Amino acid sequence: MPDIYKIATLNINGMATSPRIAILEDFLQKLVIDIVLLQEVTRPVFDDIRGFTAYTNIGTAGRGTAILTRDHIQLTIIVCLPAGRGMAADFQNVTIVNIYAPSGAERMRDRENFFSNELPYLLRGIPPLLLAGGDFNSVLTNLDAIRHPNYSRALQEFIRGFDLVNMWETSQERNNYTHYTSRRADYLAVVVRIALEATTMRRGRSYWKMNTALPCEKLFQEQ
Repeated sequence: MPDIYKIATLNINGMATSPRIAILEDFLQKLVIDIVLLQEVTRPVFDDIRGFTAYTNIGTAGRGTAILTRDHIQLTIIVCLPAGRGMAADFQNVTIVNIYAPSGAERMRDRENFFSNELPYLLRGIPPLLLAGGDFNSVLTNLDAIRHPNYSRALQEFIRGFDLVNMWETSQERNNYTHYTSRRADYLAVVVRIALEATTMRRGRSYWKMNTALPCEKLFQEQ
């Protein structure tokens, strides 16, 4: 049977104080998140979040991306963009890419260059399965924003080129948004459940029980 994993993506807006990190940990524990993709990360270490291993990529501007996984989950072949705006890692037969695109209408050219030239660097090999998450700072249709949507043609081409499916559309949550700016910049997390065929022994969330009859067996005692 396949294993079920819960993967989340969240822009943490540079949160670094202990109380706010405690809120993040509470979110991860209560929703039983296995892997979380973080953007606008300003701290290189997340040792204070219990039970998780952190892979961070802080860019030259002091902000970047991070991937946190449960301790029993191991990522391999981790590739990072020097600017901190992206990182990719393999988990079983899936390539997970964490995206933090340039923001603002005035940075449209930088954003298009990011999707067209920088992001493909993380995916130089064609992955068998690709899961892309993060803060794209742009939309694909006018339905994804209320006022002035930052449409990105390069993002559209990236999705079409890798034959990606927009999971936000399939969730039928068209009236909800992940970013609100009424008073301050607030971000909401997106959480998905994915089923993967187990390729390695999974540790954690369970207990191994010894067969108590073994010590009574002669062969066991001799060995």
